[in-house]
Amino acid sequence: MTIAVTGGTGFIGQALVRKLVEDGEKVRLIARASSQVGHLARLPIEIIRAELGNVSSLRSALAGCQQLYHLAAYARNWASDRETFYRVNVEGLRNVLEASFSCGLKRLVYVSSSVANGPSLNGPVSESNSRENIPYFTEYEESKALSEKIIPEYLDRGLEIVVAKPTRVYGPGKLTEANSVTRMIRTYLKYRVCLILNQGKETGNYVFVDDVVQGLKLMMEKGRPGEDYILGGENISLSGFFDALEEVSGRKALRIKISVPLAVTISRFESWKAKTLGFYPLITEGWVRTFLQDWSFSHEKAAKELGYQPRSLKEGLRLTCEWLGYISGDDLKEGWNKNR
Repeated sequence: MTIAVTGGTGFIGQALVRKLVEDGEKVRLIARASSQVGHLARLPIEIIRAELGNVSSLRSALAGCQQLYHLAAYARNWASDRETFYRVNVEGLRNVLEASFSCGLKRLVYVSSSVANGPSLNGPVSESNSRENIPYFTEYEESKALSEKIIPEYLDRGLEIVVAKPTRVYGPGKLTEANSVTRMIRTYLKYRVCLILNQGKETGNYVFVDDVVQGLKLMMEKGRPGEDYILGGENISLSGFFDALEEVSGRKALRIKISVPLAVTISRFESWKAKTLGFYPLITEGWVRTFLQDWSFSHEKAAKELGYQPRSLKEGLRLTCEWLGYISGDDLKEGWNKNR
């Protein structure tokens, strides 16, 4: 059986491809012509070039595949053309589903995002929470929510589609914008500094990348068509996250507190700079507003139905710090802080 993966050159995608190969699966990586496959080219996988905007190329790429993990997305802070989010994340999904149906592909795991369900207002958000009267904070968030509205049509046509909703993913892998949490961890460890917005009291949910990969595989195996599953880890405030990182790494860092007015002012300047000069912004106002919300999630459904069991935050942080080269297993056991 051939398993196709789109977005396999990204942060989560690379981890998934490696795991599938490790498990002895026959993998077909579907990548854009411009995508750099890097070390993945050394793996025993088939690589086919296709574009999300071209249904014909997707049909050719998916021919003969029985399963598909669709991870390809525009998951960035900003785009010079805001329609990019909708072309890639909404219409791109439609094209993938259309091509899958045409090829006779049976089962598909679509990786959306937990942000599509909205922030947590009254306790952890679950799959059953409806998002009413809550505005979207970013184009990315809105595009992911809109993409899911396409799915019922293709379920009715016979495709088995299961929707994954990872939370804030971190861990070993490409240090891209999609892996921003690990970049934040590296900055903390390397420069001994971290930024705290609004006292760091807002809650986020953090999940280790290998746990997300395991969740995706469980969804392919056991997930019910038409259902979505939150793949999360621990709920914790940003200040609590840095407390855990300090404990695990043995390193203290200067915590620079950023007020909300200052953060909004910086984001507006960055947006002006991007629109006027074309420089990619460090942050946008929409993302500032996002981080001022609580994003607490429950993965109880995935645990009960799939057997999903993510590791603790401290265990994930330990593995990440080891991968970044700032602690070792023995160092951790002895409570020794490496001075690098």
